[in-house]
Amino acid sequence: MQTSSFDPQPDSQRKDAARAACAAAERQADSRPASSRGARRDGPRAGPQRGRLVAGRYRLTQPLGRGAMGEVWRAHDGVLHADVALKFLLASPGGGAADAIARFRFEAEVAAELGRATDLVVAVRDAGEDPVAGPYFVMEYVQGRSLRQLMQERGPMPAIDVAAILCQVGEALSVAHGLGIVHRDVKPSNILLLEGPDGRLRAKITDFGVAKRVGKERPVDMRRRTADGVVLGTPAYMSPEHTCEGRADPQLDMWSLAVVAHEALTGQQPFPGRNLAAVLASILVGARPSLSTLRPAAPPALEGWFTRAFALSPSERFPSLDRMILAFMIAAGAPAPAAPARRGRPCLAAAVLAGALCVGLPTANLLAPSEATAALWTRSGVAQAAARLAQAARALAAPQAGRPSPGQRPTGEGGER
Repeated sequence: MQTSSFDPQPDSQRKDAARAACAAAERQADSRPASSRGARRDGPRAGPQRGRLVAGRYRLTQPLGRGAMGEVWRAHDGVLHADVALKFLLASPGGGAADAIARFRFEAEVAAELGRATDLVVAVRDAGEDPVAGPYFVMEYVQGRSLRQLMQERGPMPAIDVAAILCQVGEALSVAHGLGIVHRDVKPSNILLLEGPDGRLRAKITDFGVAKRVGKERPVDMRRRTADGVVLGTPAYMSPEHTCEGRADPQLDMWSLAVVAHEALTGQQPFPGRNLAAVLASILVGARPSLSTLRPAAPPALEGWFTRAFALSPSERFPSLDRMILAFMIAAGAPAPAAPARRGRPCLAAAVLAGALCVGLPTANLLAPSEATAALWTRSGVAQAAARLAQAARALAAPQAGRPSPGQRPTGEGGER
């Protein structure tokens, strides 16, 4: 059984220590992840180019987005006469090419596996390696836009619309968790919205580039495990225990989804900070503004929902993703589904999206550069500052060891490091 330094609730001492550490973290931490400083290409590979024919069937027509680790192109499948999306691996800097290729292939395997279980993820249909463009995999082409784009265009969303999106994303993540897969990078740019044949808007989750298989590993997964001291994800959406301890379990995706809900509802992330250490300090301080301040018209019951979703102790949060989504729907006044949705049928709450939002433009950015994943948060710079904050939290919690607060339960949530 694994315990966490985040199980005790923060007291005034911890808040004071976190406030003091926040300023130091801001000074010492590098505000940009190492992975977003520009990858150096190895060898003469030219990369994907407009008009290139890949594997004798996929004609590249339009770049859709570029992130820290990959580049996505729209293409036309000359065999099936349909548009698809191809993701190419960017050349890995230094000597990490083998690891980058292994993770890239793992991403394709995970997305293909989930695509067989639910249609709420962007499915992978093919994979291979082009002599010029390098490793690639083929995905369904989503005719829509990302939640990030919708938020930028519309601003804060009505609670009932947020509930409908959370319902579908939550269902997709529940399927993933049931297969032992944690996404680790849930954020608005990785949630795509499209209009289905029935006229209803559907949410699909994409980009399993930093996903992790937890629990029982297959032998093929062992070489893909994250190295000690490396934290994967986007800082603003990371849970505190993942930031400091590397824990990757369903609670991480639940925390990230709660951040998405807060951002969609209010237009602001709950814990401000320009880098990983500053975000962690904001969490320890309890710097989240009240919902009534940011969005006075929001249902008051949602304040309690966010308080529980962002509890410092995992044991004080919602016990499951399904319970968390249901509680949000009730607090938002949305119709709650009576049973999990079947494959091919949208979550019942998704009906509130029909006619409420307008989606139909081609996805212009599957990988938002401004949200490039921090793929190499090593225990130096930002992560060292985060480790110091965690150490301070442990020291301050030590006098309370063995004396849990009323209602506090021992945690049994373990997670692979």
